[in-house]
Amino acid sequence: MDTTKVAECIRDEHRRVQELADRLHERTGVAPRADFANWIEDVRDRFDHFRAHMVKHMALEESDGYMTAVKECRPTLANEVERLKREHNEMMKIMDSIHYAVHGLCEDDRLLMRDCCARIENLLSYIEHHDSEETLMVTSAFTRDLGAND
Repeated sequence: MDTTKVAECIRDEHRRVQELADRLHERTGVAPRADFANWIEDVRDRFDHFRAHMVKHMALEESDGYMTAVKECRPTLANEVERLKREHNEMMKIMDSIHYAVHGLCEDDRLLMRDCCARIENLLSYIEHHDSEETLMVTSAFTRDLGAND
């Protein structure tokens, strides 16, 4: 896949992930007080959809995306690229854990529902911070003029 097509795919997938994160936050920003069965079903569906797109998004970034291009353009950022890639692995573990927890919920699990809300909100916060760091790194790699000696 050429660089322009990869960039478009990553941008589109990033937009979709953000939309799904917003929809998920609508349900997990506040723990439910009633209608627990419907809430559980809705959160499961929203989380599973979000998770699937996050997995795709991270795979695009790692396989054909910015990571290789950043390392080629600015080898000094290789450690930062590797750190962000490790964060992808950590986010996968967190998402797997949340997936397991959400799929284990039943209507009587009030504390567990609150715990799932907190964990999902934390995950969304981690992802937002991670995305900001990726954007900063990519911007620095491709727009910063370091002169002829770099």
